[in-house]
Amino acid sequence: MSFYSPYDEDVVLREERLMSYPLAPSLAEAERLAARIHQAVEEATARSVTDLRVIVEGDSVTLLGRCPSFHIKQKAQHAAMRLAPGSLHNEIVVAWRR
Repeated sequence: MSFYSPYDEDVVLREERLMSYPLAPSLAEAERLAARIHQAVEEATARSVTDLRVIVEGDSVTLLGRCPSFHIKQKAQHAAMRLAPGSLHNEIVVAWRR
């Protein structure tokens, strides 16, 4: 008896309907976590981080975007730290407005 999973690469390629399959459970969970972190950062910084992106890879979380001050960058990091399961990389760029 073989185990069939719609996430098996050979099955997806053979069926040629990649877009019709749902995300693998681990990817769906990572997307939900990224959305929760994104929302927490936006709330903590009053939406001061522009182009905010949250990338979740395994237990590592990376924050990307731009903000006007180091204080906002720190607030974003602390908001994400509460939800991040492992390491957190804050790559938000501080760009003062003129």
